[in-house]
Amino acid sequence: MRTFIAIDVNDAVRDVSQQVIEKLMRRGFKASWVSRENVHLTLFFLGEVDPKRIDQVAEHISHRIRGFPSFSFVVEKVGYFARNNQPRVIWLGVRANQFLYKLYEETKAELVKHNFSFEEKFSPHITIGRVKDFPPAWQPLVEDITYDPIVVAVDRIVVYSSTLTPSGSIYRKVYECLFEGGLIKHG
Repeated sequence: MRTFIAIDVNDAVRDVSQQVIEKLMRRGFKASWVSRENVHLTLFFLGEVDPKRIDQVAEHISHRIRGFPSFSFVVEKVGYFARNNQPRVIWLGVRANQFLYKLYEETKAELVKHNFSFEEKFSPHITIGRVKDFPPAWQPLVEDITYDPIVVAVDRIVVYSSTLTPSGSIYRKVYECLFEGGLIKHG
């Protein structure tokens, strides 16, 4: 099962993601845009994992983060990852805070115990599109898009499965690990 661990966002972030996507489309960007219901902040992409292993990992993560304090983070800008001066990914920016990094580190420590390894440095962001084509002088067209900062409350992390289809990815919640204690398994 293709799996990732994420933090869900609220409707305000989902609404802004769609408004930003519409502006970018009008400005000539073509991309695999993330649908409203699929908008999230990825903590870890695990790849193809045996479902039995996911059951075990979710249980151990849930146990590890039990008692983690609820917190919030702020979503506040539009940015991009580029290579060779070409945009690859467009995202909504997340103002990092100590709780977000601590949650990442706690989850990572548990995943490492289960023989997962991660190279990249954690750079919190909310992907809204993987760019396929873009207009010339594209940078200012991304950088001048603004919106009011949005506060997102966090009291759990979610283990998702991702099924690739010709019309886009289908994400399904597999587990929710609640900070208050408890593991919700979804059918």
